[in-house]
Amino acid sequence: MTPVLHELRGRDDRLRFSPFCWRARLALAHKGLAAELVPMLFTDKSPIDFCDSSTVPVLKDAHGVAMDSYDIFKHLDAHYPDSGDGLLIGDAHAEARLNFVKVYTEQVMAVGFFRLVALDLLAAIHPDDREYFRTSREARFGMPFEEFNNVEAARGILDSAFKPLRGLLANQPFMDGDAPAAADYLVFGFFIWAHIVSDTSPFGETEDAGDPLVQWRERMMDLFDGMARKAPRASEIPQ
Repeated sequence: MTPVLHELRGRDDRLRFSPFCWRARLALAHKGLAAELVPMLFTDKSPIDFCDSSTVPVLKDAHGVAMDSYDIFKHLDAHYPDSGDGLLIGDAHAEARLNFVKVYTEQVMAVGFFRLVALDLLAAIHPDDREYFRTSREARFGMPFEEFNNVEAARGILDSAFKPLRGLLANQPFMDGDAPAAADYLVFGFFIWAHIVSDTSPFGETEDAGDPLVQWRERMMDLFDGMARKAPRASEIPQ
């Protein structure tokens, strides 16, 4: 069967911005697998009633169901080890190191990206989801979106978070070395999330073309025939 990827949609069906769903999309592309993309709203979980999950991405294929982007990486490596560009993760030592990348992106970088694009993200979300999303996230933040969205504070967080990534990428083209794999997709998920929902750059008003991280982002945008670069952006779709 053709793999089916259940993912989040925005106010327009063309807006597919979830960083976690993008990780899964990139992993499928890495394996050379085409998938049917099925949209879902935050407030309508019926498309994934068949599994024990309330969030996306959810991947269903001939080998079963994988929930969560990281589990999708492992599922694809287990069942398609030699497909496309090969393994996403590698051996147990590689997976142990990748666990750090996952925690770092989700607990350090994600905060900066969220503060950078919070209001643009809210506008990109489907109208049926906005009340739920605002209420649930403001309870988590302890403040209104209007206060949480702070570009100056966000760039301060991100500039600090980006330093080890820049140090790594000054010596190699991708997080995983000479070619992209799971670590690159874990990190890039948040870059493409921000790119789709907002025109605000995480790097500042003027981007430095010589910045190793900017160069890496551009390489990631061009992967798989420019899949990320071709993704529709909220600013390109009339409200």
